[in-house]
Amino acid sequence: MSIFAKATDIFLDILFPPICLNCKKILKDDEKQNKICSECLSSIIIYSSFFCPKCKSRIPGVEKLCHKNVKFLLAPVSNYESGPIKNIVKFLKYNKWKGLLNVMTPFIENYLNLLKYDFQNFVVVPIPLHKDRERERGFNQSKLIAEIFSKKTGAIINADVIKRVKATKTQADLKDPKERQENVKDCFEIKDLETIKNKNVVLVDDVFTTGSTIGEAATLLKKHGAKKIIAFVFAKA
Repeated sequence: MSIFAKATDIFLDILFPPICLNCKKILKDDEKQNKICSECLSSIIIYSSFFCPKCKSRIPGVEKLCHKNVKFLLAPVSNYESGPIKNIVKFLKYNKWKGLLNVMTPFIENYLNLLKYDFQNFVVVPIPLHKDRERERGFNQSKLIAEIFSKKTGAIINADVIKRVKATKTQADLKDPKERQENVKDCFEIKDLETIKNKNVVLVDDVFTTGSTIGEAATLLKKHGAKKIIAFVFAKA
């Protein structure tokens, strides 16, 4: 970096000091890259187990389900209300701060270390965005999270298994669970049947709230022959 560039950065830091995107505290030099202060990052809770997607209870193992009619297990890294998680997801998706993936990575890796589960015989399938929304955003955050998951576990990604064929409303704008379920009804179709038939699948998304989106995808995969399905998300509500 040139002397002029360094001087410019110092001048801008004085005029517009970088602040934590969560608590708004002025960031220290070693915190600026993450855009979140160390105190906020240290407040994030990391889970160590699977959860039931229906009642949200912890599940000690993949064979002991509290609701036998559920189509998938939930594997969340953290809670949506934990520390700066909500703002991390918000700024990644809507402000396009892809650098926040570097913040998310160690938490994802730590969760997988604590979970101690072998995913190598699973196909990793990110929840797709509609082509128009992905073009507008410039990326699919679920696919980026899936890449972190794949690198850590060794499981292979196939982003072409499911296609989003309906341009749905943003789920975050719909508060009623029935509205959310109706919004995503029949929004997916299978593109690559042979990849998932008689295979285990990890569905990857950023957040699990009511479970409508993942539930719709899981139902479709089960209908076309998928075996065990685990929904991996960065956070659950």
